[in-house]
Amino acid sequence: MNNKEFISSYGLFATLVVTVIGVNVFSYPSELANLVGGDGWLVIFLSGVIVYTLIYFICKVEKKNDYSHTYEILKSRFGKVIGILVALSLIWYSIFFISMGLRVFTEEIKLYLLEKTPTEFIFVVTILAGTYLVRGEIDNLIKFNEISFWLMFIPVILVLVLSVYDADFTNILPILNSPPNNYVKGTIAGVNRFAGFQILLLIIPFLKDKKNVAKVAFKSMLFITVFYAAVFILVVSVFGKNQTKILLWPVITMIKYINIPGSFIERWEGIIMSIWVIFYFTTFTNHYYFAADLLKKVLKLKDIKLSSAIIVPFIYLIALYPNNVAEVYSLGTRYGNIFFLINLIIIPVVLLLMPSPRKGGGKNPE
Repeated sequence: MNNKEFISSYGLFATLVVTVIGVNVFSYPSELANLVGGDGWLVIFLSGVIVYTLIYFICKVEKKNDYSHTYEILKSRFGKVIGILVALSLIWYSIFFISMGLRVFTEEIKLYLLEKTPTEFIFVVTILAGTYLVRGEIDNLIKFNEISFWLMFIPVILVLVLSVYDADFTNILPILNSPPNNYVKGTIAGVNRFAGFQILLLIIPFLKDKKNVAKVAFKSMLFITVFYAAVFILVVSVFGKNQTKILLWPVITMIKYINIPGSFIERWEGIIMSIWVIFYFTTFTNHYYFAADLLKKVLKLKDIKLSSAIIVPFIYLIALYPNNVAEVYSLGTRYGNIFFLINLIIIPVVLLLMPSPRKGGGKNPE
């Protein structure tokens, strides 16, 4: 793509939201309930504050380096060899994240929509569809995010509002009733549910209004935090803390049992799962594009088409590796926290603490 600034503030807002919120929100209430009971909403807001701090660091790093491409920043700050290794680490994290998400997404789709469809077939269709969108360059990806935002959240919020009919909000009480170390574990898990904000490294150089990036990012994180908290409160209010702990995907179960007198819709979860295809696909394609774009720079390729093709077998094989959903969550917990710490905390902080580069050292995105 030619060097130009074309992404609006809304494009940034929509991209951040649809990249961060994915299919893992289905299991998030159960995970938090097991750690902190009904105080999950407190942990979510604390996690949101921490993540926004990390986002602010990324914004400062970009500004400090004249809004250059991520690879150019890494190469100029760490040197060519270490810069390539750091870039590969970022690429690997994105591939691992979407691969684990692909397996969870596939299992959910098979359970609620396509029961007899082979896992491998769903993998191939999703990956090929994502590859097609990624090959269309970043301007098409941003437009897709802007449209998807409304398609995703208007119907989902309407359906969640219907869940209030069976909710008992006293189920979240009492508050602050868990051991302190559980809040620490919950916050670590919560911060990981905001993974995807590294997409800022990709889109900030293309923003029209770079001065307000931190403000727009704050609005995005506020929306995501409130959405996560609302979903958690609704689930616990409907099922109670103990029941929420034992449900694998409590959000889907909650929607499944919506019972509105006189309603002509019998299977609400089918509607939500149809919409949730977009939820995962936006997360998938944005992470995918980020990894492919960075790999293109590392390998010095002319365009993103070849780098996106190179990534395809890695996504497929990693997603196929776990034997079941429990193993997916185990791998995600075991390695996801480490990858998150290295790529989204340590690297941005180190870049921020490094001395400012000499003027004229940065390169604009291509």
